[in-house]
Amino acid sequence: MTSVKIPTSFNIDLEFETANIGQRFLAWLIDVLIRGGFMLVMSVTLGDMHYSPTTMYVIYFFIYLLPFTFYFLALEILMNGQTPGKKVMKIRVRNMNGGKPSISQHLIRWLFRAIETPWIVFNAVIPIVSMVRSPYDQRLGDVVAGTIVVNTRSKTSISETIFRDMSEVDYTPQFPQILKLSDRDMNKIKELMDRAIKSKDEQLTARVSYRVRDVLSIQSDLDHLPFLETVLNDYNYYTTR
Repeated sequence: MTSVKIPTSFNIDLEFETANIGQRFLAWLIDVLIRGGFMLVMSVTLGDMHYSPTTMYVIYFFIYLLPFTFYFLALEILMNGQTPGKKVMKIRVRNMNGGKPSISQHLIRWLFRAIETPWIVFNAVIPIVSMVRSPYDQRLGDVVAGTIVVNTRSKTSISETIFRDMSEVDYTPQFPQILKLSDRDMNKIKELMDRAIKSKDEQLTARVSYRVRDVLSIQSDLDHLPFLETVLNDYNYYTTR
């Protein structure tokens, strides 16, 4: 496995382990078995039914061809960079900044999969050579798309930092004044907030909340903890765009 450090906007590097060839092959194999099982069930279910040739073509297109062809593309988009196989193997597709890949990046990976799927020996050589030569264990489609496949557990836990991936949510910030604070200020706020939550110290939460409101001249009806959560989210939103 190769470790990759992804810089954030908070002077903190999030360290991930890239998925190796074995993990990715097993994830692919699980997905192949799932697709094969689906095809088998549908064949048994529809096998004794008699339809006109036109109806059979429609059934083949929607029941067999579409799910088989778009399995990886659709599921990786809908499951945030995972398929059932990747989920079992605890790996996920990410962009080179550690965030959620764009639709175009998913599409590029999917298009290159056609020449990288190891149904025959020659096709299998392409992703193997690419992953061996890549410093981040990327197959050819990853290199072109600008994506990596990582273990879902980072060495540096995101929960221990102020980093939050706001690219995955439709978020509207509330307090633009938050940019007056520094990374150091925000890390201190996060540290005190975590300590207050862990010890269930509502007075500490209130003191931190009042201090932030006072420094930034913010008037808000939010309760103390939701207010601090919003402050962290706003800071992430503004500093990662």
